[in-house]
Amino acid sequence: MKKSLLVLMGLSLIIFSGCSKEEPHDPMETFYAYQSAFERQDFEAMYELLDEESRQNLNKEEYVERYERLYETVPLTDTKLEPRMEIFDIEKEMQSKDSMKVPVNLSMKKEDETVAYSFDATLVKEVDEEEKDSYRLAFDPLLVYRNYQLTDTIEVEEKLPERGEIFDRNGKGLAINGELLWVGIVPGRIIDKPATVSALSEALGLSVEHIEKRLSLDWVKEDTFVDMKRVSYEELDTFESLRLQYPGITYRVIKGRVYPYKEAAAHLVGYVGLVSQEEYEQLKPEGFPLDTRVGRSGLESLYEEDLRGEVSRSVHILDAAGKVKETLKVMGEAKGKDLHLHIDIDAQMALLKELGEDRGTASLVDYKTGEVLALVNAPSYDPNAFVLGLSQEEYTALQENPDKPLLNRYTRLYAPGSVVKPLTAAIALETQDFDPNDTISGTGDTWQKDSSWGSYSVRRIQSPGIPVDLRTAMIYSDNIYFAQTALKIGEENLIKGLERFGIGEEDSTGLGFMTSQVSNDGTLSSEIRLADTGYGQGQMLFNALTLPRAYTAIADGGILKELMIVNEERRPRETTVIKEETAETVKSYMRDVIVQPEGSGHMANLPGRVLYGKTGTAEVGSGDSYLTLGWFSVIEESESRPFITTMMVEDVKDRGLSGYVVEKVQRFLTAYGQ
Repeated sequence: MKKSLLVLMGLSLIIFSGCSKEEPHDPMETFYAYQSAFERQDFEAMYELLDEESRQNLNKEEYVERYERLYETVPLTDTKLEPRMEIFDIEKEMQSKDSMKVPVNLSMKKEDETVAYSFDATLVKEVDEEEKDSYRLAFDPLLVYRNYQLTDTIEVEEKLPERGEIFDRNGKGLAINGELLWVGIVPGRIIDKPATVSALSEALGLSVEHIEKRLSLDWVKEDTFVDMKRVSYEELDTFESLRLQYPGITYRVIKGRVYPYKEAAAHLVGYVGLVSQEEYEQLKPEGFPLDTRVGRSGLESLYEEDLRGEVSRSVHILDAAGKVKETLKVMGEAKGKDLHLHIDIDAQMALLKELGEDRGTASLVDYKTGEVLALVNAPSYDPNAFVLGLSQEEYTALQENPDKPLLNRYTRLYAPGSVVKPLTAAIALETQDFDPNDTISGTGDTWQKDSSWGSYSVRRIQSPGIPVDLRTAMIYSDNIYFAQTALKIGEENLIKGLERFGIGEEDSTGLGFMTSQVSNDGTLSSEIRLADTGYGQGQMLFNALTLPRAYTAIADGGILKELMIVNEERRPRETTVIKEETAETVKSYMRDVIVQPEGSGHMANLPGRVLYGKTGTAEVGSGDSYLTLGWFSVIEESESRPFITTMMVEDVKDRGLSGYVVEKVQRFLTAYGQ
């Protein structure tokens, strides 16, 4: 009995002893904890799971900063860490080992790309402060990113975008990123200062005093390049010759905005200039510097955001030598968006040539597509001057020039005169009870409806001397006939008819065209105003594209086209506004204006060309100070040239009135049609 008791006591001691022994630390607990922290990107928790040696070599702040700079800057997301061995095999291998390699797969996403790689992580057995065994993860740079080394750094590189360029329909550059000359003097190289300064003064158009003042500034040293002025690269030969002849004069080739066609497209394309302080404050957070140039007028201004682009930011891993090991991400484009126009710069230059020294505007429109091939303003200016730098005197001279070269005439409003008559004719033909064969007397220079008009009368420019029907009225451009026709049409029908042709619609191009109008208040309540509107006077006002747009309906079977300057790679919006039969009838009248000897546009009757046209003369102002405007618009029927050419010239009084403009358009058609 005593022996049995001793055996039981021994067994109890063994059992108690076995139960009191602590379970050994499971190494996979460390792995799982690190795996969880990695997948939720808890970098501080990851650091606490590293072995002692790793923590001695890499402090917590540096460790966390490395991860955050990489993972948050790119960013890297959807991070995963998975063992490549079965858990049972790993635990078996760990038994009685101080360390063990654990094959793992790492993966993460950067934007749409998945980065995946494999390596062996190391679990290390350590004895903690309580002298108990535990397992920790040894740091390896590959736990950060593929091919990563501790000597690597993360760099965010910012790069200013190259400004987008503007091209015509044939790819010719209208606003390009080219080269300029930055001309200056290096004082220490000067041999003959008076001669050198004098020569540069003459070449740059700067005063000797200005150059001397620049050379005497506090920051100038013997080897300093003292800049004086930017000039066109086209003047390279001139300044190279000066450099050789006068030591001290020199230049640098710099990048800059260049407008190769100068005056030809100045008002349309516009120009760039330095940002204002207010603009800089808006652009500064985006990474743009104080010397950024932005659009100041025309398309350069209208499409500023697209052309300017955005600062690109590239995230790189650099090696110890500072070389790029891998580009992790590129944000933003290296260049702003290019702008492609429907404009044909050859047509643009040809029209500007015909306008010559006159004040006016002209356009060329494809009536099948609505594309604007030319939009010209005269007189013009060289936009390069604004990029190179205008002196105050030069800018004042432009502003005070009586011909107003800075004024954008094609966006302004002008009385259209008799070029409106085809529209009045079309509206009349679609009005019930109107008979185009009815005639009025073709004799007499003036007419008024009755005595209620007082002293006011409608005046003919040319008396036909024969009974006048609609066709004859178009040929002779008879104001009296169209005044009476407007009264027959009536106020409501005439206004609605003109509105169908686009009169009164707001500009859709964004280029600042003023809105055309039937009258100041939108009504024709006065009989005199109604009559005058029928032949393009009264308070009717058009911008340069109002008429050619309206004429697209006459040219193309009654279909009014939206006009487009910028190539948006789409068809224009189209609206049928008159019957095809009406359009053909009006065209036949306009054909007679060209082919009939007495027609006001007969001078433009070119052999082998099918042209339909209408002239117009409008008087603006009163008394001796009134201004006479001359118009001519011509439709060409051609598979290769389905164009409407329109020109308006100011001050044609005593110069042949609209005939002066017909001659110019005729020369353009001859030159451009070849």
